[in-house]
Amino acid sequence: MSRKHAWDLALEDAIKHSALVDRLHLQRHRPLRNRSCPGARAAFDVASMFTNQDSTITHFLLLIKAIALFNADQQEEAMLLVKELAAACPNADLLGCRVVETYLRIELGTKALGDARHDEAADHFTAAVNAGVPSSTPIHQIYEDLVVLFGWDLESLLLTAHQKRCQAFLSAGKSVEALEAHAYMMDAIDETAKASCLNWSKEFKEQCSALAARDDRILSAEIPGQEQDGYDTEPNFFHGMHQATTSTTP
Repeated sequence: MSRKHAWDLALEDAIKHSALVDRLHLQRHRPLRNRSCPGARAAFDVASMFTNQDSTITHFLLLIKAIALFNADQQEEAMLLVKELAAACPNADLLGCRVVETYLRIELGTKALGDARHDEAADHFTAAVNAGVPSSTPIHQIYEDLVVLFGWDLESLLLTAHQKRCQAFLSAGKSVEALEAHAYMMDAIDETAKASCLNWSKEFKEQCSALAARDDRILSAEIPGQEQDGYDTEPNFFHGMHQATTSTTP
């Protein structure tokens, strides 16, 4: 389960379940589990002493620290740590940074969306989509420890980022951007993901059609002499968009 404001529980889960436990000797720091955020931060720092200078383990431990910081409402510090890790680590470690950044961006975007800050939410979801996690990589297997520690759903990570990005644009009343985001999503995700969201896509396109028709009626009412027919009931929004989509996110 997700561990909000719970460094102590994150440490407890790590002690019980993480494949890295034996190498990090977290068992030695059980008393720190019941401390506040500063105490838990110290526990992670102390655990880094037992990595035997293994850069891969140290890197992953720091990612865990960033996530725990984020869950303790230290979002700015957490995102900065992930950014610095991505800049400093060798290429082999970049995937972990991208996975964590994607998930945390989705969390930030979801909160903004819930607070009706739609443009900010769209920015976070766009950053998540652009973080660079390959859709073909089995990240839920590679980063199983994150699933165990924090209850993350990594199998649908990219699909979630794309869908929420589409919804943010739609909620902001931007039907064109919403449709472009959907077209980009359909080009980016694999066939399995497409099959899993057919009903969602159908409903989303219907909502976009309704929004576009409403906007068209409003525009027609503001321009004397223009017909107010709106859009067709079944407009083909996506035929041209799929052809025009490139590797760059709109």
